[in-house]
Amino acid sequence: MKEQKAKKIRKMNQKDKQVRGTKGEADITASLRKAKLWNHKLVNAGYGTVFDKLIIPPGGGYAIEVKVRQEPTIGYNAKSITPNERKGLTHFEKLVGKGHAFILGIWKTEKFERAFLIPWYAVRDEVCSGVRGSIKMLDFPELKKVAGGWDMSCFEKGRE
Repeated sequence: MKEQKAKKIRKMNQKDKQVRGTKGEADITASLRKAKLWNHKLVNAGYGTVFDKLIIPPGGGYAIEVKVRQEPTIGYNAKSITPNERKGLTHFEKLVGKGHAFILGIWKTEKFERAFLIPWYAVRDEVCSGVRGSIKMLDFPELKKVAGGWDMSCFEKGRE
């Protein structure tokens, strides 16, 4: 019925998106620290980063690109996943091995936040193909919410 109007999502400007993204990355950093996993934020030197975080546990390494969205989707477009990010994740995975590059999608609304671990190898071909579409976060494993962030034990051992 007309009384049951769809909830309007607040339109975010670029500054709001940057603040949301910075907060999401800070939450991931806090979660990794709590898990005692060494990690490093790659700094944008004006050319665009190749990915956001480098995680190096004993015996391996992981490249993580953090994407924070109001809806549980990440567009395939080059604005959403930049050419540098695509190249960086792909190159890292070629050097380190399949299953070592991920997009960590955070679905964040004013009421909740959920995080999903998206293997780059599972979405790379579609993202890089040039077709229109999006990654559906709900199709991938959800990270368990714990005090101070998310459970990052998935990065403690080599994954395949």
